[in-house]
Amino acid sequence: MAELKDQCSKCGSTVGVEEVKKNDDVFLLCKNCREGRRITIRDLLNEIRWDKRHDPDSYSVVFIHRTDEGNTKEIPYSSIEDIGGGFFTYSYMGDEGTIPLHRVIRIINKKTGDILIDRELKRRNE
Repeated sequence: MAELKDQCSKCGSTVGVEEVKKNDDVFLLCKNCREGRRITIRDLLNEIRWDKRHDPDSYSVVFIHRTDEGNTKEIPYSSIEDIGGGFFTYSYMGDEGTIPLHRVIRIINKKTGDILIDRELKRRNE
């Protein structure tokens, strides 16, 4: 069974999470949120593609998919063919489409279990 990791209270990331005290409250924040940087879905998708520290085959993307049971679909990052200004296109197991970036829910490193962003957690905390 995979080890449960601390998630950032703001974005849901499990990467570089540390406790931060503000007044009498304690929050768990990732490095980007601690530094006040806003990382977009597009930034993350492009970073995985172009940064040699990442292995694109290790990642998956979960998004709202209106025609699938459960309304979400998880695809391997490697099935993404293009990343545009506000969308990505993919082709996976006979299914292909153009997905607006606002429908991306989660980006996961399947090898490490790290979550780069979890919008469902972020929405619950807002």
